[in-house]
Amino acid sequence: MALSDFGRVWKLARGVEDLFGLQKEVRETLGVINQRLRALEDRMTRLESRQEQCITEARNAAVVMASSVIAEAVTRITRLEGRADELEQKRLAPP
Repeated sequence: MALSDFGRVWKLARGVEDLFGLQKEVRETLGVINQRLRALEDRMTRLESRQEQCITEARNAAVVMASSVIAEAVTRITRLEGRADELEQKRLAPP
């Protein structure tokens, strides 16, 4: 085997070695990307569950507020009806 042939084989071997090194780096990088994607998926899952909790709490708060407003309205209407009845009785009562 000539010296130039040995040089070519050596160059090819170095290229293959470089390819294996690159393959290792790519695998490590893909592992890191996979870990980050899993962390992001977990975070999204937590955010979605918190969003559902916020929606539930907002609905509950709206129900409480609506109930309070309705109760206040009923109380005021009842008072006004009572005053109207009193005024009508006074108007109809003989002097």
